[in-house]
Amino acid sequence: GAFLKSGRVLDREHRASYKLNIQAADAKNVDRINTHLFVEVVDENDNAPVFDQRTYRFSLGRANNSEWSRFTKMGRVHATDADGDKVAYRLDETSRIVVIVPQTGELLLTGDPPLGTEYELSVHAHDLRTPSRMSKFPAKVYLEFNLEEEDPQTNEVIRREKRRVTRAVRPTKRIEFTEADGETEGRIVFQLEKETELETFKIRDENPWVTVEPNGAVRVKKKWDYEELGPEKTIDFWVTITNAGVRGIKYTDNQRVIIHVKDVNDESPYFINRPLPMQAVVQLNAPPNTPVFTLQARDPDTDHNIHYFIVRDRTGGRFEVDERSGVVRTRGTDPFQLDMEYVLYVKAEDQNGRVDERRYQSTQEERLSIVGGKRAPQFYMPTYEAEIPENQKKDSDIISVKAKSFADREIRYTLKAQGQGAGTFNIGPSSGIVKLAKALDFEDLRQPHVYSLVVTATEDSGGFSTSVELTIRVTDVNDNAPKFELPDYQAHNVDEDIPLGTSILKVKATDADSGTNAEIEYHVSDDNFAVDSSGVVSNNKQLDADNNNAYYEFVVTAKDKGEPAKTGTATVRVYTKNKNDEEPKFSQQVYTPNVDENAGPNTLVTTVVASDKDGDNVRFGFVGGSTSSGQFVIEEITGVIRLHGKAISLDRDKYELNVTA
Repeated sequence: GAFLKSGRVLDREHRASYKLNIQAADAKNVDRINTHLFVEVVDENDNAPVFDQRTYRFSLGRANNSEWSRFTKMGRVHATDADGDKVAYRLDETSRIVVIVPQTGELLLTGDPPLGTEYELSVHAHDLRTPSRMSKFPAKVYLEFNLEEEDPQTNEVIRREKRRVTRAVRPTKRIEFTEADGETEGRIVFQLEKETELETFKIRDENPWVTVEPNGAVRVKKKWDYEELGPEKTIDFWVTITNAGVRGIKYTDNQRVIIHVKDVNDESPYFINRPLPMQAVVQLNAPPNTPVFTLQARDPDTDHNIHYFIVRDRTGGRFEVDERSGVVRTRGTDPFQLDMEYVLYVKAEDQNGRVDERRYQSTQEERLSIVGGKRAPQFYMPTYEAEIPENQKKDSDIISVKAKSFADREIRYTLKAQGQGAGTFNIGPSSGIVKLAKALDFEDLRQPHVYSLVVTATEDSGGFSTSVELTIRVTDVNDNAPKFELPDYQAHNVDEDIPLGTSILKVKATDADSGTNAEIEYHVSDDNFAVDSSGVVSNNKQLDADNNNAYYEFVVTAKDKGEPAKTGTATVRVYTKNKNDEEPKFSQQVYTPNVDENAGPNTLVTTVVASDKDGDNVRFGFVGGSTSSGQFVIEEITGVIRLHGKAISLDRDKYELNVTA
C-alpha cells in the first residue's frame, strides 16, 4: 500500500475539501491505473470570535416629561467566527442598567440610568463549542443617556451637559523590563496609554523606583537594583488618571501598574569558604583523586554559571579542581611530604557574566594552603574584636571565638590578658564563648578602656595549638549626671542699670562621663538672664532693684548630651544695687482739706504723703523751695500743713497750694 501525507498545513476555513487524482504504475511505467480520492478537511476550533468593531457607541434620549422604557433596545454588537460556529455574548461585569441578549448581542435597558451620563461596558464573545474559545479583545461599548428639553421660546431641543460615571479601576498594566532598562536615573522607560488626549496622570503613592509625569511618561527615579527589590521582583504602583473635561465629560480613573524586572548579570561571585585564608591537610599516602578541599562561591545574580579554576599552581601539578563542583583532588601516585606546604591560587568565574570578549566576572584570587600530614588548628577569623558598654551585665556572653581542627579532634580554649585586665573576662573551655567576669566602670581610672587578650586553641590528646588576638573595647554609658562646683552662686552689688549682655558671674559643672556624654549645655529658669556654653551668666533684660526686692533668684541647669540626657542644677542669686532713678510719688495727686473760717494760728490743715522707690528720704516744700506760702506753712520732714502762728484772716472760699517732694 501507499501512505498519503499532506504537503502543507491544512486550513478548513480556506479550503474545506480536496479532489485528488491518484495513479498507480508498474516499475517500467507500462501498466497504469487511475482513481479519484476525495479528502474532506475536518474542522477544528482554531479561531476565536472577532468583533466587527472594537468600539461601539449608542445614544438614547428622552423628553423631560417622559419615562425610560424598560427593555428598550440601546444597540447591538456583532462578532463572527471563522470556524462558522455560533457566537454568544456576555458582559465583562454585571450591570444594573443594561443586559445583553447572549444569542443576538442586543443591549437592553433594564433600569433607570444616571441622567446626562456616558456609561462604559466591556463585552466578550465566545463560540458555542466545547472547548469554547473567547474573543481575544473585548468590545468597548459607550452608552449615552441624554435628557432632551424643549426651549419654550424657540421650540429647539436642548441637551444637558453630560459626564461620565467614575470607574473604579482600569485593567492592570503589566509590563516587563530588564534591570539594565532602569540603569539611568531620569530615563523614560515607557508611556502609559491615554483614552483621550486631555487625560493627565499622577502617581498615587510615592515610589522609590519610578515617577509618573502628567503626560503618562514613567521615568526612572533611582537606579533599579534587582537584588534590592522584594521577593516578587516587581515595581508595583497605582496611578490616578484625570480628565478635566472634553465637551463637559469629566472623570477620574485608577490603574495599577506592575513592572516585572528581570535580572541583569552585573554582580561578581564571591567565596563563602570559612575560615580564611583557606587551609587544608592532605594525607601523606593519599591516592589519586582524593578530595582534600571544596571551593564554594556564591553569586547574587539569578542566572549565574559558576566555574572554579586554579590560577597559579605552586605544587608541581599535585592537585586539580573540578570546574563545576569546586572539589580539589590529588593527582599522581607520589607520596606527599610531611609538614610540606602546597600552595594553590584559585578563583571562581561566572561564565554567564561576561566583562568583555576575553574575561568573565570572577572572585579575587584566593590562596589555598595544603599541608602534608597534619597542621595546627585554624581560627575562623585572623583576629577578633568586640565592643561592649560599661554597664554590660556580669557573666553575659561577649563573643564566640572558634577554631577548626584538621584532625577532627576536640578543641580546648584558654584566655590570657596582655597587660592590665587579668580576670576581667573568661572563656568557655569547650564552647569558645568569652564572658564578662567582673563589673566594668568606664570612669574608674584603674580599669583600661581597651583589653588586649590572647585566645589559645589546643587539640585534645596532645595535639597542636594555635593562638589569636582578641581586642575588647569598653564604651562609656551616660551613667553620671553633671555636677556644679557649688550648690549656689551669688553676685553682689550689681548695678541695676548695667547694659544688656553684661557678664555677671560664671557657673561651672563637670560630668564624669566621656565624649558626648560629658558635653554640657546650660539653661536658666529666669528669662531676665541668659547663660552661654561656658557658663557665663549675663542679663537678658534691664535689671530693676526697686521692683524685685533688690535681688533675683533663679535655677541654672547643666544638661549633658547623652542618650538619655542627665541634668544637674544649682541656685543663682543676683543682688542689685539701687540707683536714684525714681522720682518721689504722692499718695494722691490732689488733696482737698476743709478749714473753718474762724480757725486760729497753727491749726492743722492736712498732711501730704509721698514715697521714693529708691528708698531715699523725702522732704516737702512749696513750689519755689520755701516752707511757707501765705498763711500756710509745711513741715519739711513730715509733710504736715498748718496755718502759720500769726493772726489769721481767711477771707477767701478757696486756697490753692502747690507742694513738691
